[in-house]
Amino acid sequence: MTVDLRDRHVRAVTPAEQSPHSYFVFADGRLLRVGAGSTRCDPIAEVPSIREIGPGTGEGRESELRLYVHGPWVCVTERFGVNAALVNTATGAVRELSRADYHADVSSYSIGFLDRGGRTLLVAQTRWNRLDVFDAASGACLTERIGEVEDIDYFHSLLHVSPDSRHFLSNGWVWAPVDMVRVFTTEAFLTGYEPTSIPVGTAFGYNWDRPCTFVDARTFVLALDDEAAEHPYRQLAFFDVPGEPDERLEPHTLVSCDVFPRNEHGEVKGELHYDPESRHLVALTDGAGAFLVSPAGEVSARLPDLMVGGHGGQAGWSYAPRHRVFFRWNGGSGIEERRIQDCDRAEP
Repeated sequence: MTVDLRDRHVRAVTPAEQSPHSYFVFADGRLLRVGAGSTRCDPIAEVPSIREIGPGTGEGRESELRLYVHGPWVCVTERFGVNAALVNTATGAVRELSRADYHADVSSYSIGFLDRGGRTLLVAQTRWNRLDVFDAASGACLTERIGEVEDIDYFHSLLHVSPDSRHFLSNGWVWAPVDMVRVFTTEAFLTGYEPTSIPVGTAFGYNWDRPCTFVDARTFVLALDDEAAEHPYRQLAFFDVPGEPDERLEPHTLVSCDVFPRNEHGEVKGELHYDPESRHLVALTDGAGAFLVSPAGEVSARLPDLMVGGHGGQAGWSYAPRHRVFFRWNGGSGIEERRIQDCDRAEP
């Protein structure tokens, strides 16, 4: 039985990987599927463990929810809460997940999917400084700690996975607090856990979950804050994951660019993606629109009305690299899409 969400509050949206113009949405405690331009949805599963009103410092406020998708799997999270759920959209089966509540109200729930040996694995945060890897189909934990394992003083946050699943990043922070990105190699993590990570050696501040994306299997790029007044500002920093363990990873290229506006603290906000077809970065900003940016920092095109944060009562936009579309839930008309080709034709 279809459900019309025209007058309902849709809490999160993500594109289906396997079909263009098809989306998963979360509303009224349920995961549903909907096509672009429609408000009529097909229910998939009830997910009662997800709290839509925040606890702790967010008591009484709406929780920010996020959806992560990989093939038939969708993971629903309370971004700044403690609950998550993995849904098999082919069967409707739901597996509840949780993380310990230690500064969860300021750290994004860490979730990522990996392909390994023909299986889909889920990387999920279980404590503030611990990730575990689960077999998506069976639920088996592949990273049970045996004996004493060295802890690291690190708060995990948003994860970014390389296209080949061999590496992933945690976009988190450490006390005092100060943000710090850490780099993981999947095979090393499965046996050595957090101590195998490499910290990224760039001066950061109080701005974790910064714009970040992989460009290829080993290269990733971070958008940097403007904090070091004694140095010329370079907004984009490119890194290569090393083939051997290293104590600290330094950028191999710093690029001048100005697509991400800086707030009063010099911080950048938004999303960063990579479009292999055009070989451009896709920068989705909070206030300046969306940009196509070459690896050299040159702006090729801009869509000024696409903001990552909601403005004027409208939901914010996001980007689906696989389908090359910007998307958002637009109330009475359902999913609204803008193709990256529209950005290609826009004036820089």
